[in-house]
Amino acid sequence: MDDNELMARLKRGDTDALDMLIRRHRPWALARAEGMLHDAALAEDVVQEAFVRVYLLRDRYSSAFAFSTWLGVLVRNLCIDQMRRRHLSPMPMEPLPETGSEDSAEAAFLRKETRLALLSKLAALDDTDRALLTGFALEGESYQALAKRSGLTLGQVKIRLHRIRKRLRDKERERE
Repeated sequence: MDDNELMARLKRGDTDALDMLIRRHRPWALARAEGMLHDAALAEDVVQEAFVRVYLLRDRYSSAFAFSTWLGVLVRNLCIDQMRRRHLSPMPMEPLPETGSEDSAEAAFLRKETRLALLSKLAALDDTDRALLTGFALEGESYQALAKRSGLTLGQVKIRLHRIRKRLRDKERERE
């Protein structure tokens, strides 16, 4: 089945078509994003966001163009956005860890504050999102295992995890 047929199925609501497109084009999209960003984690986020946009913009897709071209434009534009963000807002330097066996009161306070902030962010998530995030990040479950356990499709799990991480990052930026 070619990409245009898969996009037509996706337009009709068949999320399995999205899974097939992801499996087919993810390696290429990831290589392209890593080549532009030189950061594997950031490239993974960009590729996930690109496939989220494939899903959200599925009605705008035109079969007059190759799907790979459309996806390539999405990945390129998202990479450019990331590079602009990095230049406009440099990453803050992390404080150096303190030497010595005893932690200072300030370091202990900061650790406790960070832990409380994380717990409050987790508590703000709904039950499904919290289960997906903890299963993936803390328990190391695969997307497939999470999909089976939650009753969601593989594509839905990937999209939800991407959105959860984005929402948490945005909240952290607001807090700073």
